[in-house]
Amino acid sequence: MRNAPYLCPVCRDNRREFVQVIKLGREIRKDPDTGALEYAADEWETLTRSGRWELDIRCQLCGHDGPETEFMRAAERQDARALRPRGRRA
Repeated sequence: MRNAPYLCPVCRDNRREFVQVIKLGREIRKDPDTGALEYAADEWETLTRSGRWELDIRCQLCGHDGPETEFMRAAERQDARALRPRGRRA
């Protein structure tokens, strides 16, 4: 998790209430014909990418979830729009 503001890219209303979703995985084997589970490891492991957790964020207002970067970019875009002067473009 990075220290950056979030904004839900779907409801565009929530900047405060979120849930962090950390992805877990375990090894399984399935029968290729029936799809029946043949083996499931007892241990779950935290999934990482480039040494960082695979972290998703869920908006507690609308329920949308996605990568943390999606929420950070939405906040950056809204903040950039707020700084732009209003009026006609030259």
